[in-house]
Amino acid sequence: MKASSYGRKVLQVVMMTALAVFVFGAAVQAADWKPTKPINFVVPYAPGGGSDVYARAIENVIKTAKLSSDRFLIENKAGGGGAIATTSVAQSPGNDHMLLTFISGQVSGPLTMGKGVATYRDLTIIANLAKDEQFIVVKADSPIKTIQDLVAAAKKQPGTVTIAGTATGQEDQMCNRLFERAADIKVRYVPFKSGGECITALLGGHVSAIWANPSEYIPQYEAKMVRPIAVANDKRVALLNTIPTFMESGYKFQFDFFRAIAAPPKISPQAVAYYGKLMKSVSDSKAWKDNYLDKYMLSPLFLSGKDAVKFVAENEKIFADILKDLGLVK
Repeated sequence: MKASSYGRKVLQVVMMTALAVFVFGAAVQAADWKPTKPINFVVPYAPGGGSDVYARAIENVIKTAKLSSDRFLIENKAGGGGAIATTSVAQSPGNDHMLLTFISGQVSGPLTMGKGVATYRDLTIIANLAKDEQFIVVKADSPIKTIQDLVAAAKKQPGTVTIAGTATGQEDQMCNRLFERAADIKVRYVPFKSGGECITALLGGHVSAIWANPSEYIPQYEAKMVRPIAVANDKRVALLNTIPTFMESGYKFQFDFFRAIAAPPKISPQAVAYYGKLMKSVSDSKAWKDNYLDKYMLSPLFLSGKDAVKFVAENEKIFADILKDLGLVK
């Protein structure tokens, strides 16, 4: 009995040692893994829009702050409200050298498009880095000076006020519906492929106003070509603190627009860990705060792993409710 007991103890020690060696080896492998070729950084929208600015800001921070020596090849693959690029990445399983900018619209879009379009479940969510702000913006010389002016115009002549936004069934249209409900009005929503196209339409006098993130209109704002008149946040944006929120203007709603990073499905755990750590370094850097968050007036919001996936899943439920109200989802 004593010999048998001794043998079992020896076997347990051997197994524990083997397990420790395996875990240590896996940890070393994860720590040592890094890209062996340039990373294809896919942006599902056209150049000049918020996602394009976001991707280029990440690339620039990594380079200037010397967070890694990785090379990023930014590829703008617009179309289908982000669905074409998102689905393309989802169809590249196991590609450890591919990343995707991932925003709220890539969660809401598939809800309206049905089968065949990739959802967040078909991707690897790496991390969320920021929360963007949704503004209504008008031309500098517009007779609409306040959000109350826009509401008054919409009530006087229903359907004549036009507000542009990026895509159908995504952030801008969802915000627009929340605004219509809160103000008890009806406006005509005009979808474009990108924030850059929305700005062009506004400056050309083709629409009354646009939904836009600061990154999409700040250059024109600084040139005194456009004016934001309200923000869909629970508080004013620090660097635009003269612009009221919809809530304080009497329209009870707000909207959270997130900016995350995803990758193809079934990439290696080592790659997931590597990119998660890299994005955390980006989020923690002074360059990110100065050159992206402050410059384009976003709020910091870093989530990774299961927390990021949970956050996306919760937003999907919120979006589904709005889209049902729009008649875009049954």
